[in-house]
Amino acid sequence: MVTSNDYDKYLAAKAAALIRENFSDRGVINLLVVRWGKTKSKRVLGHIKPMENVEYGSIIEINPMLKSLNVPEYVLEYVLMHELTHYFQGFGSNHQRKHKHPHKGHIVEKEMARHGWDEITIKSEKWLKENWKNIVMMEKN
Repeated sequence: MVTSNDYDKYLAAKAAALIRENFSDRGVINLLVVRWGKTKSKRVLGHIKPMENVEYGSIIEINPMLKSLNVPEYVLEYVLMHELTHYFQGFGSNHQRKHKHPHKGHIVEKEMARHGWDEITIKSEKWLKENWKNIVMMEKN
């Protein structure tokens, strides 16, 4: 039987692997917690924010509906990579902020493409457009 602890370890391992593979030159410079969020949102797949009551900490929360076995692994990786890109661009973290706004000018997409994620981005966005509503409906029932 798969436990919530197993899902937590899986998510942490995925995030660590993505950091090693894509951001090894940058480094994690403050406490970074990657966890499943509590809110099942039909619109927000993940978000990053500074930790409350911790001067040097960041939290990335991933929509728990992405745990569904119907969601391809590459979609979860895409969402994690998107949030990690925010982290390394200085949003919700102690990294120097490189831009004023987190999405203006497609800065996340450009950074992900620089790391070779353009095909996975297109594939993930297509899958989400075609299938996310079904995941949301399954969660409601």
